[in-house]
Amino acid sequence: MKKYILLTIAVIMSSLNISAQDLHTFDKELPCLNKTFSVYFHVTLDSLRTTSWDVAAMEAEIAATNQYFAPICTKFEICNIDTLENWTWDSLSRDYRVDEINRLFYQENRINIYLVDRFDDPNLCGFAGVGQVANANNAKVYLKGSCLPHEMGHLFGLLHTFEGGTETVNGSNCETAGDLICDTPADPYVEGSDTLWLGNNGEFIFTGLDVNGAYYQPDVGNIMSYYTQPTNGVPPCGFTREQYIRMANTWLESSRKMW
Repeated sequence: MKKYILLTIAVIMSSLNISAQDLHTFDKELPCLNKTFSVYFHVTLDSLRTTSWDVAAMEAEIAATNQYFAPICTKFEICNIDTLENWTWDSLSRDYRVDEINRLFYQENRINIYLVDRFDDPNLCGFAGVGQVANANNAKVYLKGSCLPHEMGHLFGLLHTFEGGTETVNGSNCETAGDLICDTPADPYVEGSDTLWLGNNGEFIFTGLDVNGAYYQPDVGNIMSYYTQPTNGVPPCGFTREQYIRMANTWLESSRKMW
């Protein structure tokens, strides 16, 4: 019966041309920013004056991000690209030389994205400050791999699905634990852990229990999880309705907009 129901849903989605992304927002009103944000790319060069980033890769990241942000009427467009020739900037960490780079190259009234080939942490795809899109001239993203939608989620106010303490499976503490969003299932992921979370086909196989003895069933396709990071190979499906609302309101409720 369960397989029949899932097949029926798939057929209906296909006939109506509804994607998995649309299930979060179909027939549900969301806030609309009606806004296009300008993106300024800064490309770092290594000691041989080369980089793995080209214009096609940048355009692909923007296109993917636009797809995921479309439900809240938000787009991103490339306004300029420059190159940073000091090869020591091609390997960064959250604490190493980022302030110096921003002081020298940050462009006001733009989302500044610094493209590097290496981070001190080899497992890191990128990083960005939570909610910084709402702060005057403080919108910065540092990127090594194909995870710009994830980092934009941070920039627009989202935490990782596993952050903020352990959420219970029944969601009883969803407003004070985890990512503080109640329509993202509890996620037991621990950053840096040797735990095997996913099987070969990307299915969640962790058998640990929450404090109430319930099995976890996280959304492994959520963009703000770590299961969708390039090292795991799980394609991101999208954001949830409440994540969209959080991102839109981060901008709409800001008292000091940078654009």
